Amino acid sequence: MKITLAAALSVNGSIPQNLNKIEAVLRTHPDQDFVLFGEAFLQGFNSLTFDSDHDQQWAVDLSDAPISWLRDLARTVHSGIGVGYFRFHQGKWTSNYLIISNQGEILLDYARMSPGWKIHSADPQLYTEGTQSGIFRYHGKQIGVLLCGDGWTDGVVSAMVSRQPDLVFWPVYVCFPLTEWKQEQAGAYALQAGSFAKRVVLVNNLDTPGVEEPALGGAFDIQNGQIQASLPWTEEGCLTLEIPE
Repeated sequence: MKITLAAALSVNGSIPQNLNKIEAVLRTHPDQDFVLFGEAFLQGFNSLTFDSDHDQQWAVDLSDAPISWLRDLARTVHSGIGVGYFRFHQGKWTSNYLIISNQGEILLDYARMSPGWKIHSADPQLYTEGTQSGIFRYHGKQIGVLLCGDGWTDGVVSAMVSRQPDLVFWPVYVCFPLTEWKQEQAGAYALQAGSFAKRVVLVNNLDTPGVEEPALGGAFDIQNGQIQASLPWTEEGCLTLEIPE
């Protein structure tokens, strides 16, 4: 299985630019099982204001044009896609992670179970969380998905561990300063990953210049709680991994 972690620039509030970025990465990484992007990459993590009238301009559901376009792209390039997006469905928002196969099929649309993606004052009737673990079967493997703070939420982690995943995708949006990443957080994330699977792949978004407290990108291949390969922070990059079948 070939998986590429794409630490790429996500522009807040610009779905067209972010789709163009996904296309550019996929066209340089064809014939992959999955190319993975970070949390809420499609609209940009900070695009929502949690005012429902304002946020309607970023509404995307599975039947909408951006998702159809991504499915067509996956088929064309023969590379699967993992991408975070804010889903608006039946009047409610969730932070989701969508898995599309390299045949353009939707394998999983997971709604984040932990609440850290939204501000405290967000209306819980409109901005809500999922209730089911994100896991799918692919080429005989159980693959799990945890979105950002899910990986630090005991109940969500316990539910994932009970499914005995062979591999976990851990897309995030986190904005630690570079020094903190190097001195503390990289090791902490690796150790935490070791608590829910033998192999975990983590990928973070990269914010555009000028964003206050920006996400600095980076990606890790974590095996048994140890970082085995990584991408540097503060620059775009892709890390391609061969994972035994």
